[in-house]
Amino acid sequence: MSRFFFDLTHSGDVYHDARGTNLPGLREAKERAFEIVRRLVVGANSRDVVCTIRDITGGELMQIRIECVISAETEKPQH
Repeated sequence: MSRFFFDLTHSGDVYHDARGTNLPGLREAKERAFEIVRRLVVGANSRDVVCTIRDITGGELMQIRIECVISAETEKPQH
């Protein structure tokens, strides 16, 4: 098992994971990061959510970024 840290950025705020999570490998860490950002996108007002996966040394392994873009036509009021 390896320890992975999941730092989050959304709505202009950054949250650093100080505890980390033990997981079998990077594949499981990636799945967890996707799960985290999916939950945040659904419940947040932010249109950009980033989860950075770090290892125990603090080295960045991967970033998962979800950007929600709304076209100008979609934002126009319906008549």
